[in-house]
Amino acid sequence: MEFPSREEARIYVMLQKRDLGNAPFPPPPDPTYEPEPPPPPPPPQAPKLKPAPLVPKPAPRPAAPPPPPTPAERQEQTYVIQKAGFEGDKFDRRGIRTLIRTGALNAADQISVDGAAAGRADQLQDLKSLFELRKSAKFSPPAVCPKHLDQLAHYVCAATKRPLCEECAEERKFGGTAVRVCVHCAGNVEEIPVANE
Repeated sequence: MEFPSREEARIYVMLQKRDLGNAPFPPPPDPTYEPEPPPPPPPPQAPKLKPAPLVPKPAPRPAAPPPPPTPAERQEQTYVIQKAGFEGDKFDRRGIRTLIRTGALNAADQISVDGAAAGRADQLQDLKSLFELRKSAKFSPPAVCPKHLDQLAHYVCAATKRPLCEECAEERKFGGTAVRVCVHCAGNVEEIPVANE
């Protein structure tokens, strides 16, 4: 028994449909026909996010007050000693400490801070501890020149008893004699005796 080929069976079915519906006979299929590939699927879209609800910004907090300055940040105070021989001299705390340690500034001396009214040196809050340390010290360092605190005083002004270094007790010649005089008051100076060791 012979079976029709697939092509023959297709034509036979088409003929039956034509006869049934009086439809025109379709042309045979083109063997070179290739169906177009289906369009690519659209790229997936990110899900739409709902906008976040608007939250009002909190009111800015008032700035905290700045911390009190540390001793290193504190503006350096200026000390003026109201004592003969110290007229016009201004000192910082380090200079005052040196004068207290060497005995050039005593507790009863008058001193003003930053142009304020003068008061006893040992009554100033910043200097009380320095005078207490001086009381407990076993020895006093040698005197220094108030104008040049890094230089030892080898002389003292005869009028004001101000300690003087060699620069502040400059040597002047009068006739054929060389004498030392105080550069602050032009008075005579005396040599500080060297302590016996």
